[in-house]
Amino acid sequence: MKMLNIHVDWLVYRRLALFSLITDLADDNFYFILLFYSGKHCITGTIPRDMRKDVGEDIFIVTSLQVFKIILNFKSNIVNIQSRFLSNVLAKYKENIEDKMQAWQIHSYGGLEELKLSNVRIPAITKPTDVLVKVEASSVNPIDIAMTSTNYLEQQTFNIILKCFALGGYGAVILNLMRKTKNLTSGQYDELELPLTLGRDFSGIIVSKGHGVGSRLQLGDEVWGVVPVEQQGCHAGYVVVDHTLISLQPRNLSYIEAASILYAGLTAWSALWITGALSCKNTVTSRRNNKVLVLGGSGGVGTIAIQLLKAWNMHVITTCSSDAVNLVQRLGADVVIDHKLNDADSKIIAEGPYNIILDCANQGPDQIRLKSYPHNTYITLNSPLLKNTDQHGLIVGTVKNIGELLKYNIPITENKSTVKWGFFTPSETGIRTLKEFVENGK
Repeated sequence: MKMLNIHVDWLVYRRLALFSLITDLADDNFYFILLFYSGKHCITGTIPRDMRKDVGEDIFIVTSLQVFKIILNFKSNIVNIQSRFLSNVLAKYKENIEDKMQAWQIHSYGGLEELKLSNVRIPAITKPTDVLVKVEASSVNPIDIAMTSTNYLEQQTFNIILKCFALGGYGAVILNLMRKTKNLTSGQYDELELPLTLGRDFSGIIVSKGHGVGSRLQLGDEVWGVVPVEQQGCHAGYVVVDHTLISLQPRNLSYIEAASILYAGLTAWSALWITGALSCKNTVTSRRNNKVLVLGGSGGVGTIAIQLLKAWNMHVITTCSSDAVNLVQRLGADVVIDHKLNDADSKIIAEGPYNIILDCANQGPDQIRLKSYPHNTYITLNSPLLKNTDQHGLIVGTVKNIGELLKYNIPITENKSTVKWGFFTPSETGIRTLKEFVENGK
């Protein structure tokens, strides 16, 4: 039996949904039956894999009622249906086929009042390694609020001339540089500053993928993932991300649960594993002899940091308020200190020295030095990097950033202590680590 190859362009791929495909050979002719439906719910497995390979991986498979039927009768030596013909057949049905979505966007900076629910086009796959995901859930993070607002500028004391040159929300200068660099390297110029869709982590279902995406990810797979901060976000019906930034969703999580983990989780993972260099301390014995102090252990990043550290066999001391003590104890912290107690600082000092202090409470390096907490490395998640470049521009802001790092590190080299800045880092390794820990209940 001969197979019929279908050649369609990307527009048809995006607009077309195939419910089932039936081919049969009779009287030396092909009878090719297509059942079309403009649906939303995708599954895999309707078409056998060997037939699906011949047809093409980018065809959507949906479950629904039949809308209409086209029977095409071809001689056996005809093996192609051209996209122009197929497009013409479907032209009068296109208005009923989904090509738009809703997205939470800002069209200008100023605060949450600028946030609007907009109707926009579903993003297109532009690279071989891209994946289009139908978003089932996404989470709100502090970065979403910060990126909408210029309110922090009003609280600064720098002069009015600099305020006039302040552009955009939090991180706009560096993020725009990253967008321009990406546009130049890709040659596509599809990363724009505004309108800006918010949202950094999500869960959903794969509905399309580029030809460079391997068999690890299939249409219909339930996945979780993150969006780099310079890209359009995931508070939308659909999102396009590189295949390295998603993985199969942990089997024991719902969509909502899965969407709430990765941004905070990768922030904690990258601060400890990359910035804190725990990846270099790769023996169980050496880790057990290391103490880590997590300041603010009951927050989103802090709770995940505690669990990561315990999964890595570290000794964890953390601070929190009295109403969160039971929570962080259940997460596995070895010592929990109520930061509101009068003797909290003395207890923290007595538990030291610490290999790492992870500051999730925004105390700052000046306070840590003043309190004389014994430590080797201090990591803050509230670095001045983006704020300085927003306020002073790229060049002056970069110089100021270097100056601040030198200010905190050069005077304390005698004590072999360092100050480092931790950041959210989209990472395939980090996503894989978090998925493994979640599925294993760690």
